[in-house]
Amino acid sequence: MRVHPTALAVLLAVPSGAASPPAATTVGLVWFDPQDTLSDRFGDLREEVDSIFRGIGVEVQWTRGGPGTVYGLGGRPEVAVILLAEDRSKGPESIMGLVLKSPKPTRVAWVFVSNVRAALGHDSLRTRPSLVAAPDLARAVARVAAHEVVHAIAPDEPHARDGLMSQALSRHFLLGERATIDPRCASAFLGRLAELSPTRDASLALRTVPLRGP
Repeated sequence: MRVHPTALAVLLAVPSGAASPPAATTVGLVWFDPQDTLSDRFGDLREEVDSIFRGIGVEVQWTRGGPGTVYGLGGRPEVAVILLAEDRSKGPESIMGLVLKSPKPTRVAWVFVSNVRAALGHDSLRTRPSLVAAPDLARAVARVAAHEVVHAIAPDEPHARDGLMSQALSRHFLLGERATIDPRCASAFLGRLAELSPTRDASLALRTVPLRGP
């Protein structure tokens, strides 16, 4: 997968030798799947994203978004992740995710599911993944989403040479056993997250995840 130059991408891993962040470090994700592309695999998606962020001591506070969902008012760093069945950005077909650069504080990450399917080599004639292909697609979409979330929080951090924050994510990486982020990108993400977070006392009060279960 290639990421468009105007896009920002996302993900994380523990910096070698770096101190662990406080347990209260959180990021909010508001998950939108308006075209029902993978709603039945939400549990798998969430588990993969949680695993990635917990690797650097960050807990995700989840909300499943819908037509009436309002976000960005809670004070904590929050990203809306929107799945689209098809890429309508008119960019290269290799773009799997996108975060538009904007001076506004609103952070929105887009994931183009059709392009992720293409990167995995899935049958393009099928409008939905098969039962066999769906778990792999959920893992890949979760990793693309996490990649974009990191860029949404830390937009000035460049891509890494390898790992989750690479500019090009191969099929092998998208389906690999583990997705890791290089120490430099992880440190930049954690630093920016700390700047955006409310006070530690407020952060402790936010540790309860509002959405439970698959």
